[in-house]
Amino acid sequence: MNKASFFSIRFLLHGVLLLAIAGLGLDLYLRISSGASLCPTQACAIVGDYVRLGETALVSLGLAFFALLWGVYFFASRYESKWLWVIATLLLLGALAFDGGLLGFQFFSIQENCLLCIAVGAGLILALILVALVRKKLSVLILGLAVWAGGGLAGAMITIPDRAPFLEQLSSITWSGPEAGEWPRFHYFFSLHCPHCTEVLLNLAVNEPREYVWNLYPLDTADPDLKKISWVMDQDLEQVNLFLEIVRLEQSGTVPDTQIRDGLEHKVEQARAFFRGSGFRGVPLMIVDEGPGKRVVLTGGSGIINYLLEQGVLAGGESSQ
Repeated sequence: MNKASFFSIRFLLHGVLLLAIAGLGLDLYLRISSGASLCPTQACAIVGDYVRLGETALVSLGLAFFALLWGVYFFASRYESKWLWVIATLLLLGALAFDGGLLGFQFFSIQENCLLCIAVGAGLILALILVALVRKKLSVLILGLAVWAGGGLAGAMITIPDRAPFLEQLSSITWSGPEAGEWPRFHYFFSLHCPHCTEVLLNLAVNEPREYVWNLYPLDTADPDLKKISWVMDQDLEQVNLFLEIVRLEQSGTVPDTQIRDGLEHKVEQARAFFRGSGFRGVPLMIVDEGPGKRVVLTGGSGIINYLLEQGVLAGGESSQ
């Protein structure tokens, strides 16, 4: 590479960074002044909805980043400072990781293509190529592309769950007696591998409170667990103690030789989606509809058992107190 070409590459890198600053600055100005954007489609707004800081803040951060990168590059090229070149390279690699993750998320998770984000990504890749040429280091180019591709793959792996369903939309294992009243209604979320869940079930099994409506929502998705749930659902629920059957099955440690019910996995996933979407983090969980418009949420084995004792649902159970 002759001297003239070398300097032209340096000036081209200046031009790329300044063009990025001008473009993002103009976009930010349009957003503030008129609410418009350089991006001609709604994809930018849709992508912005998934960014924690919002669309305008993302553009502002991009503008600040390119201004900082250009400033570091300006002084690094002027004074040939090794440490300034290292800082500029690290800044560029970090931006490539961020941009790769954002683009991977857009293309594969929400399947929306923000043209402004694509333009910024193209600018970063071009800047990476020019930095590698200026520094005469192929390793910088390879490392940058690897970081960008890795970020893209990470973003592509993220999935967006469907909107959480309402409690009333969930399918449950329902158990009650002929004398069960309309209120209260009990909704119990549990796992077959949770000792605190088993403690609650054991107390209920001892008391067999069939004068209430019980809706049970198992949250396990492994095939052995789905077989256990299917086996429980295959029982004649009018003739058995549902809580006792679950406890027996869980404590036996055996997997029934039965077929998984059609659609059961989807129903469990729906219950899990409600559980996560409502902000719950651990089982056991009990939601009690005490009456129209009156709902109580209970978490933890001891809290649930104490509530049931206070309400007279448990009379002779094993209290956790």
